[in-house]
Amino acid sequence: MSYLIIDGDDVGGKVEAHLLVNDVDSFVASSKEISASIDELVDSLNEIPGVYVVSAGGDSILARIDNPDIGSVCDRLSDLQRPGKFTFSAGMGETLRESFVALRMAKAAGKRRAITYPRDS
Repeated sequence: MSYLIIDGDDVGGKVEAHLLVNDVDSFVASSKEISASIDELVDSLNEIPGVYVVSAGGDSILARIDNPDIGSVCDRLSDLQRPGKFTFSAGMGETLRESFVALRMAKAAGKRRAITYPRDS
């Protein structure tokens, strides 16, 4: 069993920009768009055999992976990116800690990618 953590890219900055200019309508519209994107992503993840969404909220998702072919999960995640609408970074590992470290690696490597925690050979 492994874990997958997904986090939206640059979501905080987009939402905060509306707050700083007191634009309630744009804030609400952005929040709804983010929620819809997360819901769509959850639905797509639930269609992947061996992937089970444990939690979803804000711009983040936590899933358990019982699929031994983690590479196929990475490939599918790449297909789910929505440039211009909602992009995300993802980290996968055998523990929550490893998954989080892999997520941070994905963010540091330029975002909009999925990284599996590296194993010593």
